[in-house]
Formats: sequence, C-alpha cells, structure tokens
Amino acid sequence: MLLKKCLIGAVLAVAALGTAQAAGDYPNKPVRVYVGFAPGGATDLLARYYADQLSRRLGQTFIVENRAGAGGNVAIQALTQAAPDGYTIAMGANYIASNAAMKRNAYDWETQLQPVSLIASTPNILVVPPNSPFQSVDDVIKAAKKPDAFLTFGSAGVGSSIHLSGELFKAMTDTQLTHVPYKGVTSAEVALMAGDIDMMFGSPSNEVPLVQSGKLRVLAITGLERMKVFPDTPTLDESGLKGFNVGASYVLVAPANVPTEVMDRLHTAIEEINATDETTAFTDRIYATPMRGGPAEAKAFLQSEYQKWAKLVEETNLKFD
Repeated sequence: MLLKKCLIGAVLAVAALGTAQAAGDYPNKPVRVYVGFAPGGATDLLARYYADQLSRRLGQTFIVENRAGAGGNVAIQALTQAAPDGYTIAMGANYIASNAAMKRNAYDWETQLQPVSLIASTPNILVVPPNSPFQSVDDVIKAAKKPDAFLTFGSAGVGSSIHLSGELFKAMTDTQLTHVPYKGVTSAEVALMAGDIDMMFGSPSNEVPLVQSGKLRVLAITGLERMKVFPDTPTLDESGLKGFNVGASYVLVAPANVPTEVMDRLHTAIEEINATDETTAFTDRIYATPMRGGPAEAKAFLQSEYQKWAKLVEETNLKFD
C-alpha cells in the first residue's frame, strides 16, 4: 500500500514538473488565435496585428484562424473547449459579455474563459448610403416614427457592438428599426451601399474609407467624443440621445485554468507591444484608443459590460433573434 502511494505521488510530481516546465518554456510551438468574425473587420485587423507582434516578441508563430458566426460565439465556444495551455487564445471583445446578457452563450464566460489583457476600444459610426434622404439623426428618428415606417439597419451579427448600437438607438428613440444581420461586416457594407438596408452603425476602420471615397455618408458617432477624422460630425449624445455610448472594446482571452506563468508571459508581451510607437500608429490608423489592464482589469471590464446590457434587456424586454 505504501509502495502504491509512493508511486502515485511520484507520477503526480512528474506531471506537475512537466506542466511547470512547459509553462516556463512557453511558447515552444505555434499558437492559434481565434477570431469570431470574417476577415477584414476591426477584430480581424487587431488579431492579425497582435499575432504578428507576439510572433516577433515571443519567437513562435501566432496563427490567426477566422471562425465566424453567432456574433463571435462560434470562436469563443471553440476556445472554451481548447486545452488550457495557452496555445489557443482568441481576440474577443465586449460581445462576450453582451451575448451573455442576451442569454446567447452556450458557455459560462466567467468560469470557462480567462481574460488576458485589455487591447483597444473604438466607437462606431452611423452611416447611410450617399443618396439617402437622411441628413441627420433627427431625420432618421422622424422617419422611423411615421406610422408606415419600415427602416432597417445592418450588422456583422447578433451581439456585436454594431448590432447593439442599433438596439440601444431603438430603445432610446422608441422606434422600431428592423435588424438585418450579415455573416460579416463586408457583406453588410455591400448591402448598405446597394441600398438594400437603410443604415448601419459600422466600425470606423471599415467605414471611414468608404465615407471618404463618397460611397457612404456619416451622420453621427456612437462614442461620447467626436472623432478627429470627422470633427464636424456630432455624437449621438450631442444629437439628443444623452448618455449614448457604445463601441467595441477588445480583449485577449484564453481558456480557463491556463497556467499563471503563461498568462503573465502573454500579458507582459501585450503591455510591451502597447508601449511602442508602432502600436500607437496602428491604433490611430484604425481609429482606436489603446486600453491598458491585465487579467483582473479585463475581467472587471467584461463584468461591467454584462451588467450594462443585462439592465437594458430587462428594462426594455428586448428580444433577440
């Protein structure tokens, strides 16, 4: 009996030593980075930038894998099923919390995910086709309140900040806009430019070039501050929707129970990347603002986002398809 206990103890000790050595040697093989949306959107752009930077800094390849669907949930659910060793991570965002508030998650993010670092945030912008009759937010509201009104807004999927901007707009204006989700932001943009939908609360990284080229027209900013690129475009808060503040905030996440040494190595690398002029120039190019904070701060942020959207769902009895 004593011999059996000794053998079990030895096996466990060897296993623990192996885990510690593996964590201390991290990364010693390629790392997968899941993205919950199609290529070309802000989430994808950020994931590819940080994957490249992490590859350079940590000496192993970080490979981006797009797993689009369910407002980002396809990728995040796959992440929860990955081995908790740090070799599968994801570029998530506050949609993790908002989807939980809408009871659309097939996982419990608080027990199955482990936030690593806050990355960056960006507002959305309300855009319409260039030939749209709407010249202002007030025009949209007045049109949407007409008895025979049927206005639509597109998004890259249910639960994204692009979608939730529209839902909050509906709630604050007491209008009945119809949400039309697409499989990716590019598909939604094509539909908007073709006039198949009336408007979209798009990501600046995608919509600014289209506005500048005359393919779309901007009406408002969803954040609390105007954007440098559109100094004459008001915020929705300025347009009468006091307190309107919705955007995408990006968070690097891992499966729960990843070793502390691995989490620390990833977070330290992210902090070093965020401190460079190269990263500042990149976030400026996609109209984002860098965020700082490790696992504790990232988790607290997601919890605050959950409370924000859960309150809206409860107060307005919102239903999501």
